[in-house]
Amino acid sequence: MVTFRFYVVSTVAFFLALSVGVVVGSVLDGRIADSLQDRLDGVEQSLDETVASIDAKSDAIAQMQRYMDDSAPFAVQGRLDGTTTLVAVETGVGTDVAEDLVLRLQQAGSRVEGIVWLDRRLDLADEEDRRLAAGLVGLPESDDPDVIRAALWASVVANSGSGVEAGAKGTTTTTPEPSPPNGAVRPTTTSTTPASTTTAPARDQGTSEVPLDLLFEQSPLAELAEAGLVRFQAIDGGAAEVVATELLVATLSGPDSTLADPGLVSGEIAAGAASAGVPTVLGGAVARSLTPEAAMNADRAGLLPAPDLEDNTSISTVNDLEWVAGRVATALALADLREGRSGRYGLGSDVDGLLPPWQGP
Repeated sequence: MVTFRFYVVSTVAFFLALSVGVVVGSVLDGRIADSLQDRLDGVEQSLDETVASIDAKSDAIAQMQRYMDDSAPFAVQGRLDGTTTLVAVETGVGTDVAEDLVLRLQQAGSRVEGIVWLDRRLDLADEEDRRLAAGLVGLPESDDPDVIRAALWASVVANSGSGVEAGAKGTTTTTPEPSPPNGAVRPTTTSTTPASTTTAPARDQGTSEVPLDLLFEQSPLAELAEAGLVRFQAIDGGAAEVVATELLVATLSGPDSTLADPGLVSGEIAAGAASAGVPTVLGGAVARSLTPEAAMNADRAGLLPAPDLEDNTSISTVNDLEWVAGRVATALALADLREGRSGRYGLGSDVDGLLPPWQGP
């Protein structure tokens, strides 16, 4: 039977339980809050330490990058004295990379007037372009883009390197190119064959070798530029004042190239120059959209063709020109090629090293 006393006892018990719950809850809540705050403080401290570590590593990387940039001129200084370098770059590849390559070559002592940008029209898919290019090299009847381009690059190398006589580095020979179809005559190719694989003495400028003219003024480069198949970008480096007696070639391509077949034209130029005995570096750079980490780990296996280095000591490859190390390697590789040493340089498992090996004093 429910009585008034039951209601009183129930009410008292309810409020007593509520009071106990409030007291106990406040005590536990304080401990839980303190525990959570301690954990939060620990996470914040760990995060601060991680951020500080990342900042320190970023500063160290930036310092190393500044060191590489600042030491690059000392690494290449004087290695290419007495030379002129034709720098041919496929349109679309990073302008900053190409311009810095020119800078490194100039710091090495080579006369570099600027960059020859290779336009996508050099695939010669257009009949008018084929006819124009064929006319420049005396192949008016040819309709094969590969044959026409091969003759173009042979003519560029022959005309750019004309006037070189026997010098301190080796013996110069003039060899006619194989006759093209339809009886046309290709220009002769002048090449300089290294005399040895040891460091040669400094050149005596202007005594036994004929200075070369500025490359941008030579045929058929000048005509190709006038027709829009190539574009000249002049880069001031005192090129006109530098006496050059030996021709070098450096090409650059990559996946950013706007040519229909990236690497085809630059590879043809490199192969043609190397076959004429001209020291040549075939260079490549990965896509500019890649982060530094992605670029470092990028697959470079198909970035460049693989020339037969065992039988041809006139060509080397460098596959990481997006880094300053790759541009320095290009200058050093050209210097080694003048001494008859070739190799594959850059990043990946199929290279000989990041840079050409030091040969000693």
